[in-house]
Amino acid sequence: MRIHVVLALVVVVLGIVLRFSLLAWAVVALAIGLVLATELLNTALEAVVDLVSPQDHPLAKRAKDVAAAGVLAASVAALAAGACVVIATLHAR
Repeated sequence: MRIHVVLALVVVVLGIVLRFSLLAWAVVALAIGLVLATELLNTALEAVVDLVSPQDHPLAKRAKDVAAAGVLAASVAALAAGACVVIATLHAR
């Protein structure tokens, strides 16, 4: 979560420097929100899995791995959206 927050702050600073359009800010805000929301859901799922299965279990591991993969997928999608925003912003100049 800390890494995602730091990267979000970097993107916000980049957006200020590059003067993102209102639409670009909307895309960035949605991308950041998606990543942070999936990270929070992943954390909640891990806590519940640890509660109901304190010992190691293959299904508990699978649930945690799939939730983490969801965070990764959201992060990759946010990276792609951010790259498109930056490219479009630079291209518009």
